[in-house]
Amino acid sequence: MIYEKIKDFCKVRNNGNCFSNGDEPTPRVKFLMDLLESEGIEYELDTFEREEREPRWNIQRPVMRFRDYQEEEVEKKKVNKYFNIIMRGSSGKMVVAHHDVNNHNTDNANDNSASVINVIATKKLRPEINAVLLDGEEYGGIGSQHLSEQINAGEFGSIEWVLNYELTGKGGKYFFIGDYPGKLSDRIKSLFNCPVIRTPFNDSIIFRKNGIDSTVINPVPPVSGDKKSDVIFPDGTPLDTSILYNCHSPKDTIDTISVSDMKEFVENVILKII
Repeated sequence: MIYEKIKDFCKVRNNGNCFSNGDEPTPRVKFLMDLLESEGIEYELDTFEREEREPRWNIQRPVMRFRDYQEEEVEKKKVNKYFNIIMRGSSGKMVVAHHDVNNHNTDNANDNSASVINVIATKKLRPEINAVLLDGEEYGGIGSQHLSEQINAGEFGSIEWVLNYELTGKGGKYFFIGDYPGKLSDRIKSLFNCPVIRTPFNDSIIFRKNGIDSTVINPVPPVSGDKKSDVIFPDGTPLDTSILYNCHSPKDTIDTISVSDMKEFVENVILKII
């Protein structure tokens, strides 16, 4: 089962964040390329470059009395490579998830390895969908900006909307979407009457900035015991958003997510939306 691949994916460690990318695909990207080939899913590795500006400190010898030195922030330019993985389809619908990581020393299970596997599962079940795995979300949506430019240039035909998977490893049928009005959000609300909340930065913000209808979708599990929650599913179930605070930390481990929840999310939620 494709969802089980999350266990192997979480064992793969990059050498750092996206600014540490080299000329060759990162270990996580290589794993995904091998996985897609083993699943018989056609893909394109879209390698692109951007010139980054990194601050460095220039130490200048004494320029003022009572000061040993003066520090001046200077910009240093660096060309960096990024890797988006494109799985083309024939429809005007697109699903995405970011594959890059903030902390390369953790499993990054919920943020965002589960979503990457879930996008691949979606593509496997609905081959007509466009699916893209994005680089650079953790540092400003670099991959989504590049993809936005391609969408607006017509390289994918006419794209109706982009659904962004974030933190989709636990919760299954219980989920919320971001407060991003549009036809996609209206469709999801009409199907599920799900909670709509304000969210932190994610790739949907970049797509929307570029005039592309997009929202982010995020399952979370029901609360346990007597815990309280301000996020309530329409059936009255309070949702436990505490799992969101595992992001970027050693707590984001494989044992905190659920393969069965991933399957339920894709096959009972996503497929209905599509």
